[in-house]
Amino acid sequence: MADEKNPFEAVQALMLENLEKMQGVSQSYLDMFEKAMQGFPGANQERIADFKTYLERQVAANREFLEKLLHAKDFQEAFRIQVEHFQSQLKAVAEDARKFGAQIANSLKPPTAA
Repeated sequence: MADEKNPFEAVQALMLENLEKMQGVSQSYLDMFEKAMQGFPGANQERIADFKTYLERQVAANREFLEKLLHAKDFQEAFRIQVEHFQSQLKAVAEDARKFGAQIANSLKPPTAA
């Protein structure tokens, strides 16, 4: 049995299987969130869709990170994967903050007279 030879591989396989299960659960949660938000009076459908897209992107990035981390061959590779993920998340947060800031600034502008 491969499990007896290398217990780490058995744990790794179990973690990858759980990651697959979490993918379905995460998507169900996001769909439920979207439906709930659309039920509020005056809900802005475009912003709800944008936020759902943002959450889906975050879930996908975290899933990719975990898959890479679970396939790391050694500590050095695992550390490199973590650093790369952290850097990409910082870039994404900065870009998202810029976009959200621009949206807020645009929403605070007085309407122009025609």
